[in-house]
Amino acid sequence: MTDPIYSWFYEDPFHFIFLATTTTFSVLSNSLLLFIIFTTSSSNIGPYRYLLAVFAICDIMTSAGHAAFQPNMHMTTTGFYFFPRHGRMMIAGRSYDTVFALAFIAVYYQTFLVLAYHYIYRFKIVTRGFNHSFTDYWSKSLWVKLAIVIYVLYIAGFVGTCAIAFTPATETRALVPHEIFDIYGVNLRDLNRGFTVIAVRRPDPITGAMVWHAPSVVGLLMLLGMFGGTASVILYCIWSEDTENADGPVQGAAHSG
Repeated sequence: MTDPIYSWFYEDPFHFIFLATTTTFSVLSNSLLLFIIFTTSSSNIGPYRYLLAVFAICDIMTSAGHAAFQPNMHMTTTGFYFFPRHGRMMIAGRSYDTVFALAFIAVYYQTFLVLAYHYIYRFKIVTRGFNHSFTDYWSKSLWVKLAIVIYVLYIAGFVGTCAIAFTPATETRALVPHEIFDIYGVNLRDLNRGFTVIAVRRPDPITGAMVWHAPSVVGLLMLLGMFGGTASVILYCIWSEDTENADGPVQGAAHSG
């Protein structure tokens, strides 16, 4: 194996210490937050408690998923590879590396959607945004149902796009560079090794010239669109809050309802 100058970062003991410390801190701090949320009277926090609880649970899921999957991410001339540190997660003789990779992607990116919900709540309740709009007549149950539907579509879109465009095939396995094995000791050409790879440019099978790979390009644009959508919502809410605050003090209503 090749040991690059930064190998200490992903090798033990530093990797183990870093992973154990961050995971423990995340689980304990978010568990404490959940304890505070559900032991504090409703009048002090209001319905915002449920959004905080969901965010804390998502963070615990992300930390636990990271500890279990221990992802490696490596950029090469043929693409961006995402694979488990140990790999060969076999169940009943079948490899589930790729399935776990997709599951980790789901729990990781759900956090950004929940964060967008957080800013929408602040904009709607705290700063009284969306006033004089059709949302004025929406009930709490409608907001919850809409949030659940968007969550399902968002996660399904993210995972589905990755599963279709970025999971390994015969072509992508053949293109895996030897440097990954040299550095990490992981042979991604092994059929029992799973991973995801974003390879928007691939060699033409006839000429050997690097050409754009349409499915990967479309898949990447779809991911950027979904991620950009959550980012746009967050930025819009921040901008609107700043604009409203600049016009005068805001009478918050975080504990209303």
